[in-house]
Amino acid sequence: MLPFLDETDDRFELRASAIAGAVLGVYARVNLPAQAVLEVIGVLVRRESVADRCTHFADHHKFRVGDRLLIPVGFGGLVNHSANPNLDKVIDGQRVLLRTLRPVAAGEELFFRYPDDALERLGIG
Repeated sequence: MLPFLDETDDRFELRASAIAGAVLGVYARVNLPAQAVLEVIGVLVRRESVADRCTHFADHHKFRVGDRLLIPVGFGGLVNHSANPNLDKVIDGQRVLLRTLRPVAAGEELFFRYPDDALERLGIG
């Protein structure tokens, strides 16, 4: 039987992003304190594996976790980049956590800073 993955964190919602060309963004539905955590749910695959290559359409959303990649299936995959983020990425074993750097107001879009190699690959300055 295949594992069932579903996004169940009701503190967040998807709406049109304030970032041009991003289409969707993740927004806080409630006030979030500093250090609040959004766990990125998804599937871990080996880098350069068949599973990685077969999911190339999701390359812009994958997270590096050591020698593996996490293909997100929930809110975490749609958090956009900002040079002035309100989240930071924390790797905890095989888990990817996005943690608020400061209090975030309900209705505020969530951002983290993409790694330099991702910025280069995506052509973001």
